[in-house]
Amino acid sequence: MAVKITHLTNGQQVRFANADGARRYAEIMGGGVDKWRFTVVPVAVEDPMARKMSDSVVNVPVWRMTSR
Repeated sequence: MAVKITHLTNGQQVRFANADGARRYAEIMGGGVDKWRFTVVPVAVEDPMARKMSDSVVNVPVWRMTSR
C-alpha cells in the first residue's frame, strides 16, 4: 500500500511504496514521525471502498532512540 507523507510545517510531500519506508525516512531524514502526516495514496481502481480508504490516515508506530 503506497503512502504519502506531508511535513506539517513546510508542506513538503514525499511518496513511498509502503508505510515502513515512509516511517524510516521521516525518522532519519525528516526530523521524526511526529512532524509528518501519513496518508494512504489513492488507488487507481474505480472501487468505492478503495476511494474511501484513500483518505484514511496511516497509524505509524514511533520508536525513539536515546543515548545516555
